[in-house]
Amino acid sequence: MLNPLDAPAAVEAAAEPLEELLDDINHVVSVQLYPVVAVAASGRDDIGKLVQAVLDAGYWRDEFGSVLSVLEPARSWREVVHRAATESGLMPWYQFVERTPDQIRQAGELAYGIADLIESHLGPVRTAAEVAVVLANPGALWTRQLLLVSDEWATVLHLRVDH
Repeated sequence: MLNPLDAPAAVEAAAEPLEELLDDINHVVSVQLYPVVAVAASGRDDIGKLVQAVLDAGYWRDEFGSVLSVLEPARSWREVVHRAATESGLMPWYQFVERTPDQIRQAGELAYGIADLIESHLGPVRTAAEVAVVLANPGALWTRQLLLVSDEWATVLHLRVDH
């Protein structure tokens, strides 16, 4: 397993090709991983405490809002990210650039690659939930935050589209 604390920087680098592929003339896509925190210090069973611990470890002043849904099975978070990259969210209907089937396939592969990278740093995700985060920097056209918890580590994957 790779160093979990290196995961945010690794995801930032790995997300660049996906972001470039999905950016268009009027929209900027970002895929970020919040800092990684030890689950033992945050309490595995309280999703709100885990999310806030992750947010507190970062340099943003974002705050936990609520749990929108717990993803069952936990591995389904990978499909959520894949769909965001290929069908909605990161590739929204309001984009002005038509994507080719090859670009959509490539976006899906890149999304799965990011998911693989996250689990190579954290270990298998055992708990995943879509959470609402009150962003210190609001104004996104679309955003989604996924809490990802392995046996030892927790983080939040942040997907965003801006003007």
